[in-house]
Amino acid sequence: MHDPCDLSTTDCHDEPTGGRRAFLRESLMAVAALAAVGVGADRLEAMQRVFLTGERVGDELRFPMPTADGATIDTANRVVIARYQGSVYAFDIECPHRGTDIEWQGENGRFFCPKHKSTFQPEGTLIGGKAERGLDRHPVRRDGDHIVVDTSVTIRSTDPEAWGSAKLAA
Repeated sequence: MHDPCDLSTTDCHDEPTGGRRAFLRESLMAVAALAAVGVGADRLEAMQRVFLTGERVGDELRFPMPTADGATIDTANRVVIARYQGSVYAFDIECPHRGTDIEWQGENGRFFCPKHKSTFQPEGTLIGGKAERGLDRHPVRRDGDHIVVDTSVTIRSTDPEAWGSAKLAA
């Protein structure tokens, strides 16, 4: 959600952008909006999708370490964080086929490209569709209870050694 008062480092409420209060406020508003259109708690749990903007310092982005399997989508920085079976990954938000933004389908446990119907495992491996490779990853590291993503480096699945090491134990 975009806060019109956002000035990059602080919002109208004098708290850091991406701070705990802002995250909780935005999360509660999203849950209320979904409840208003009839999405129940069982459906919310299956989705496991969060929209969040990472804190940028140069080419690095910081995100809270995910606590459950699913996806965190940062549309502003064009990055997706996924937690799956004890590992955390960072991907480009774009499908490697034609650059369309991928979507997380929590109910199916996969990423999906709506343009040409490519599908990907939660760790980025190509399942099927027109894409010819898995999702592009970024190197990740842990910093306390945060994940740090180096967006200056993009690793393709065609480099299996580098691609396989671009993950972090959750």
